[in-house]
Order: sequence, then structure tokens, then C-alpha cells
Amino acid sequence: MKFKLFILTLFWTSLTFASGFKTFVPTENGYQHVKINIEKKTINDICNHLGYNSDQFYTYFDTDIKSSNVFLVIFKVFTDDIICVLTDDTVSSISKRDVTNYLTNFNLKKEFDSYKIESTLSDGVKNKSLTEEFLEEIFNQTDNLKDNSIIALNIGYELYFINGILTKYITTDGLSKWSKMWKNEMPSTYFKYENSAKQYWINEENIIKEINVQSDAFSRTPDGVLNEYIKFHANSDGTINYKMLLVAHYDEKISLGEFKGINKGRYSLSTEFNNKDEYKRTTYRVNKGLYTFDGNGYLVNAYTSD
Repeated sequence: MKFKLFILTLFWTSLTFASGFKTFVPTENGYQHVKINIEKKTINDICNHLGYNSDQFYTYFDTDIKSSNVFLVIFKVFTDDIICVLTDDTVSSISKRDVTNYLTNFNLKKEFDSYKIESTLSDGVKNKSLTEEFLEEIFNQTDNLKDNSIIALNIGYELYFINGILTKYITTDGLSKWSKMWKNEMPSTYFKYENSAKQYWINEENIIKEINVQSDAFSRTPDGVLNEYIKFHANSDGTINYKMLLVAHYDEKISLGEFKGINKGRYSLSTEFNNKDEYKRTTYRVNKGLYTFDGNGYLVNAYTSD
């Protein structure tokens, strides 16, 4: 989605005062103008008038499309199903081709990515705004209903309901939202980490756990792939150990047990010190990082060295 702040500011202001825009809804034959007879006309107001709450829709606005009758498209969450289209007030009608041309750059996986999927589910639970009826229609998964849940295969979550309201969701593939983002939007990165984990783990659960650790760490790494410390944490297979980068340079906590699990088969003993007073310090190396733990398995120091 390509937003320009000043244009959006004007857009929201114009909508607030209900001037300058018309609303068209899809029909079998094209798009039909509908009058929104409310004093204020924000996007929420328009969608509420059409039967959707704020957690049931998202918007697409593309400033790269020039000379279009379409100004903005509103979709049902998780899908590319159009709720309505907004146009300038001077537009008398729009065609399917008008909308198709406006959506030339639209990509569902990018516009409604893994982060937005989980964020929407989280908001839906918090606001009690996503109903079983709505989500059954969205995912067309009535055949997969079981024990008050829907298996939403296309987003990779099982959705649980109480009294027809979404109350909980769990991933069906074990992947975190950031791992899902890698898999959907950066597949080459995802498969690099999957292949890397398979070198050290046989169990699928452990493979997924390692991918989750690294993708989640990546999401917290300042400047991402451009981080200045990446050179110290590059693995021989071309992946980056983002978790250890955060530990070494951003004070992220880690226990000895976690360290050995995350770096199975990739760490080596550097130095070990014990004295008669039971003072113990053990230092391990991973790539160009050195990590010192005390006798209780707590990290006491981390640094990098060529």
C-alpha cells in the first residue's frame, strides 16, 4: 500500500465532513451507487452503514494510479472480497474495469500480511467483534467446523468461539506471525532457515521452533538486514543468527539452556574457569560472538571478536 501523508490527511478530513466522495458497492453486473444517509461519513461510518465493524474490513489506496475514477477500495478482512469502492463526488458510475485497473498493483499477501492477520485476530478477540457467522462466510470452511472452532486453512489458524464470538486462535502450522511473513513474503529466506534447522534437528517441532526464534529476533533487529553487526553473526550456510546478534549487542537475555538449544551443533567451548570457591565462568563461541555464563547458567558477558 502506497500512502502519502498529506494526501491521507486531506482524505480523512474530507470523509469526516462527508463531502467529496461517493460509495459504490459490487453487484452481479458491476457497481451500484449507494447513498450513505448519515451526518458524518468516516470510513468506519460508511462500513458500519453497510453492516461491517472496524475489525471486519481494511482499505487499499494507491497514489501511483493516475486519472482513475476510483479513489479507494475497501475489502473484507483476510480476503480480496470488495465491500465498497469510494470515488470522487463528480463520478456518476464506475465499471468492473475501472476497479480492476485501479487494483493493478494490489497483492493480497502484501496488503494483508501475516502481521495484519494476527493483529486483526487479536483485535477481534479483544473487541469481541469477529463472529463465527462472519468468519464462516469469509473462509468458506463450514465443513471444517469442530467443537466450536473453524480451521482457517488459508491463513494457517484454528479459530475458537464461545457463544458465536471469536475468543481464541492458535496457529495450525506452528509458525509465528513473523515466520509466516517470511514464508509468504520472503520464501527464499524462510527456506534457507528451514534447511539450516534441518541440519541439526529431525523433529519437525524443533525445526519450526528454531525458525520462529530467528524470525522473531529478526523482527526486533534494528535496521533488519542492514544492521551494522550482521557481519559477526553470519552462518556458513548464508543465514544470520539474529537471536545471538540481539544477545551480543542489544542486551537480550538468554539462559545457557536456551543458548545450547538455539545453537545446537554450532557452538564450541572457548574457555572454562573454576576455582575452589565454586566460582565458575564458561565461555562459548558462535560465529564471531563469545558468550560467558556463570555456574547457574546465567549470561554474564557477551561480545564479538574476529
